[in-house]
Amino acid sequence: MALFDRVAEDYDAWYETPLGRKVDQLEMCLFMRLAAPKPGERALDGGCGTGRLSLALAEKGLVVTGVDLSPRMLEVARNRTRSHANITLMQADVENLPFPSLSFDLVTAFTVLEFTGNPEAAVRELWRLVKPGGRLVVGVLNSWSPWAWQRRRRAGTGESVFAHAQFFSPWSMKAVLTANTSQSRLVWSTCVFFPPWTGSLSINMAATLDRIARPFLKPFGALIVMRAERLPVVQPIPVPVTFRSRTITEISPRESRVTQVKEVR
Repeated sequence: MALFDRVAEDYDAWYETPLGRKVDQLEMCLFMRLAAPKPGERALDGGCGTGRLSLALAEKGLVVTGVDLSPRMLEVARNRTRSHANITLMQADVENLPFPSLSFDLVTAFTVLEFTGNPEAAVRELWRLVKPGGRLVVGVLNSWSPWAWQRRRRAGTGESVFAHAQFFSPWSMKAVLTANTSQSRLVWSTCVFFPPWTGSLSINMAATLDRIARPFLKPFGALIVMRAERLPVVQPIPVPVTFRSRTITEISPRESRVTQVKEVR
């Protein structure tokens, strides 16, 4: 049984709470800002889970392929996205994906790398699929955030999926992407700066708190979002070649002969 099979049916319940809705709003806003999806692009949602991100991308006009290892999470995702013809869902492992290289304009992994056995291998495999000029965008839970501290406490009971999670700091995630995405440019930010034990006042002011806190507390937001851009292929610029004729006179004892020689300069 895949790790998330046993929590699939109730996985989205938290997003229906006031706190969950606000966190989802802030995280999705930042993720979309860095992903910069464009209508008509092909997107791969690696580790799509219950299909929340796949649906959001499809509603922006992208052609989305979502993959996940959990059959039960995929079942929830299919129920959520069944009315969208531009979404295809399939079971696959993000460390071994059945797609040709350079296939997608946008490749995403939203809170996925924490639960893979080999995050470096997953990043290499996801990066393999990014077209020149495309981007890989990952969202990971920040080990420096109070949210991670709470999740570690819950993981201690052994009942939470976070018992199997590997949290990342901004610098450790940057190191993973830098080492496994060649010819790339990295951009990153974070969001959700209020603690998980916050009250209703902080929830109502969450967006304002994020705007104020980000310039000063960027390494400590609950979610880290990083974008690796694959540099576009630079086409060589044709250089005009000028031919110049030079007259060389060859004189023999019997006749005078003029020869034209073209030299490339």
